[in-house]
Amino acid sequence: MTSHGDYSPQARERADRTAVVAEIFGDHAELIAARLPDVPEGSVLVAVIDNDHSFAGTHHVGQAELPERIPQLEADGGWVMVFSYPATADDVRRRAAEFGATARKRAEIIDRIAARRASE
Repeated sequence: MTSHGDYSPQARERADRTAVVAEIFGDHAELIAARLPDVPEGSVLVAVIDNDHSFAGTHHVGQAELPERIPQLEADGGWVMVFSYPATADDVRRRAAEFGATARKRAEIIDRIAARRASE
């Protein structure tokens, strides 16, 4: 049987933490949206939650720099979400809710696979 993903306890924990972090992004939707008009052309706004689940602010990042900057901003187990103008606070909350829902689904999948494997 071929495995197509990480279904480890660590992956399950990461999914739970991601669901929590998604709520934090949503809680900061007004602040994130308020900073979008100041983003220079050719850049995006990257919102950061650090590894202790604290909102760590936002950064203007040039689109060409994203592949390099995202891993730096996620250092030590943090999370980022990328936004561009003219996203509104409602858009930020919607995306954060989708992010959280995806993480919760991932946790549920891991639980089902773990249960199936335990019964084999």
